[in-house]
Amino acid sequence: MSVQNLPTPADSSSPAFTGRLLLGVDLTTTGAKAPLHRRSSAGTGQRVSLGDVADYVALSRDAGAELVTFGESFRLDDAPRNDAWLDPAVIASRLAAAGLLDGGPRVVSALPAGFLDPMRLARAIAGIHARSGGRAGWQLPTSTTSGGVHAEVRRVWSLTPEARTGGRAPLLVTAPTDPATAVVAGRWSDVVRLRVTDVAEARRRRLAIRTAAEQAGRNPDDVRVVVDAVTVISDDAASALFRADLLRDLGTVEGPEPLTVAGTGRGVADVLQEWVEADAADGFVVLPGALPTDVLAIAGSLAPELRERGLLAPADPVVAEARVGGAALSLPELV
Repeated sequence: MSVQNLPTPADSSSPAFTGRLLLGVDLTTTGAKAPLHRRSSAGTGQRVSLGDVADYVALSRDAGAELVTFGESFRLDDAPRNDAWLDPAVIASRLAAAGLLDGGPRVVSALPAGFLDPMRLARAIAGIHARSGGRAGWQLPTSTTSGGVHAEVRRVWSLTPEARTGGRAPLLVTAPTDPATAVVAGRWSDVVRLRVTDVAEARRRRLAIRTAAEQAGRNPDDVRVVVDAVTVISDDAASALFRADLLRDLGTVEGPEPLTVAGTGRGVADVLQEWVEADAADGFVVLPGALPTDVLAIAGSLAPELRERGLLAPADPVVAEARVGGAALSLPELV
């Protein structure tokens, strides 16, 4: 099949995010292999509770998050399994099957493309998309040679009715690790995640991605460039900075160093607003410093501050039934 016959990203519907600032929450650390000091209730070899994860998804929704992500290191348990790399998609599928994603954020599973035929994975993501009412996404690896895989994924989705649930295709998310992959990211992604700590560098990377999108015939505004940010929020800035330094010393985050933002809800909002107004980011994927402390702080302190500044869409008037610290959900443990 020639490249000319492949669908272009312009053929996919816009993600239609609602806020000026796209807010995401990374829930990878709810997995069984997360560092135990970050989850006081965690136990060695434990199975991940669907109810626990649903609570965090609901709380993220209440905070105004439009994305929830599960990274490649997310695991349902500590038992070695050949198919454990599928766990980010398995948790999304089970949340969808239980009706726990209805009206919630888009749930993005990070899956490598090399363990299984990417076209099979694309159809599997389309199935999750259908079961979740059009709220699924796939974070695909990005390299300078991966554009063909992304094009084939788009083609499969364009031919799969389940992938059009809700009038929109699943989100295609990428996380390029160097500027050289900006062309691939800009041509094919709905959301691009960056790990940068400098405003000027983020602005340059975002401009390169938007330029690549425009050269591919896309509206660059259809590509949302977000920055990963470890977020630590306390009632006073000194306490937040102390916790952030401790987490950094413990090396709790895998991969390239992300931006760390620590302070009160208002102080963190100041930093996020600064980056958005500097054209360095369209939003942020928050990596909570500790669970559930910082997810609760995002919902209770940061989100209201961002809404007051017009950076987040107004809160949903329907109060979520599942909240961390609230009534437990009567759902089975994951097997």
